[in-house]
Amino acid sequence: MSRNSTETELQRLLRSDDKKALETIYVTYKNEFLNYAKKYRLDRFSALDVYQDAIIAMHHNFVSSQLVLTSSSIKTYLFGIGKFKILKRLKEEDKLLSVETPEEGFTDIRIEDTSPSERSVLLSSHLKNISESCRKVLELFYYRNLTVEEIVQLTDYKDGNTVRSHKSRCLKRLKSLFKIR
Repeated sequence: MSRNSTETELQRLLRSDDKKALETIYVTYKNEFLNYAKKYRLDRFSALDVYQDAIIAMHHNFVSSQLVLTSSSIKTYLFGIGKFKILKRLKEEDKLLSVETPEEGFTDIRIEDTSPSERSVLLSSHLKNISESCRKVLELFYYRNLTVEEIVQLTDYKDGNTVRSHKSRCLKRLKSLFKIR
């Protein structure tokens, strides 16, 4: 059975509220998600709590909304929910502020003060001055940490080279806006 047909079958089983399929997904991605959550410096207990919340949200979306993923995988969808929940938790704990530095891209910084820095406000205003497609590709790559291949699956780009090229042009445009100021 190919990966795509396995993915399609798992989605069908999730929509029909199959607990075995949910258990398969839970077990398959648990350790990988816990390792992923380490980069946010969550302790294992908190990471596991977030993972379980993400699994519940994913399950609810499949069952109640009859969700059909056509441009991303179950893993990508689950990790997207998980990342959102991690960032929400960190924000609630007043431990996260995202800022951008022109030389290095987006950086997550843990701080006590959550008022936006001048650079964060500036980034926000510059992001409004680039195209929607640029904002989307930069968000998917830097904010959601998706790979180029995952971005191809989620969007209408024809291949990874197109995504890389577009991302590069978008970064150059964003950096030029910082230099104009």
